[in-house]
Amino acid sequence: MTSLPEASVEESFRVVFLGVLPAVSRGLFSPRPKVTRLQTSIDADRRTVAALGEIRRKHPGQGVKLLGGRIVVLWGPDAIAEVLEQSADVYDSGSGAKGKGMRHFQPDALTLSKGEEWRDRRRFTESVLATSERVHPLADRFLTVASEEVEALRLGSTLEWKDFERLFDRLTLRVIFGDRARGDQELTELLEKLMSEANRLVGLSQGDDFYEFYGMLESQLRDPEPGSLISRFADAPQSDSTRVVHQLPHWIFAMRDTLATNVYRALAAIAAQPEVERRVLEDLEGTDIGDPSQLDGLTYLEGCLQETMRLWPTTPLLAREATREATLAGDQIDEGAQVMMLNVFNHRDPQTAPDIDRMKPEREPDVRFNHLSGGSQNCPGGPLVSLLGKAVLAQFFSRYRMHLREPALPSEGDMPHMLDAFAIRFGVAPREL
Repeated sequence: MTSLPEASVEESFRVVFLGVLPAVSRGLFSPRPKVTRLQTSIDADRRTVAALGEIRRKHPGQGVKLLGGRIVVLWGPDAIAEVLEQSADVYDSGSGAKGKGMRHFQPDALTLSKGEEWRDRRRFTESVLATSERVHPLADRFLTVASEEVEALRLGSTLEWKDFERLFDRLTLRVIFGDRARGDQELTELLEKLMSEANRLVGLSQGDDFYEFYGMLESQLRDPEPGSLISRFADAPQSDSTRVVHQLPHWIFAMRDTLATNVYRALAAIAAQPEVERRVLEDLEGTDIGDPSQLDGLTYLEGCLQETMRLWPTTPLLAREATREATLAGDQIDEGAQVMMLNVFNHRDPQTAPDIDRMKPEREPDVRFNHLSGGSQNCPGGPLVSLLGKAVLAQFFSRYRMHLREPALPSEGDMPHMLDAFAIRFGVAPREL
């Protein structure tokens, strides 16, 4: 038996229609609220897990080839690790439909790069985001920003997505560009428009909005505010190939959209489970959440955020394209083959662990869990994501008693396969000190 057997035509179409198309239709770049609501109502991700689980039981190797090998879907840890370690070289993340869409709003981004350009842009990005450090050098200021923005919401008795989105709009602008940019909604609205257009994947062209958006980014770089991420650009390694301004859009939407969604879902998951919330509050007691080193020590809270990202991945699939003929899991694959890792399945595959549908903040990392990707193209902002996510969560649970009004989540046991962030609504009350 080969590690990558050929799926039948019927199996191939089940994977495409129940696994790939739902992920694409909900928006590869900018989420489509109506589609998300519909897919949640029919529990689309549960259907994906059930369908792929059945196919995996029939083909228990590292994955399967679909449609004559034009598509390869992986679920085995060895094959997934093999692809992730050779990304930006053998397996290109900038090709195919998703790469075409991304080029509409960030044509020279790190995530689309390969070869020496990728290495150049990676060095720059790791330097600015301090990838190798648990605590970012600007962490003191970033924690102050998080505290001020949570306080600025001035919540009454409810918290809804629109409130949280406003918080992360301002937090993102201040962290990346500084306090002067706090109210620059035109910048984020232009990016949101470009990303929404990129969802179409066809008929894309760079027009006035694209050039206006990059003109606004260039203007921010002319006088970088101390304490912002862009203030670190001057000391970061770079060349003419780095295209520093083209690295900014990814940071903006990764923080403003992706991190915001993950933190909001984590609020819901923690608030819904009394035992989890008790542990979070116990760890917060006596902790100075304005001190970066003490915040970094909140490992249980960090586990809650990581588990939220695993349970409901904002990146439902990772796609790579083979840049040449290659050997994968001992089998030959052709140049141009689309290699896919379906996070909605791999993160919930019941063969991985018996408690895979439960929120377990102590869970060990696994190469199959790719909410922040892995291997050579792992998210260079991982430590910063953790810092900012924990900072906002700690601020909310320190200041407020959070009651999840909707949707309903179990107080313990298995979590649903989908959680529509747009529909989450809390009751809030000041926490007695």
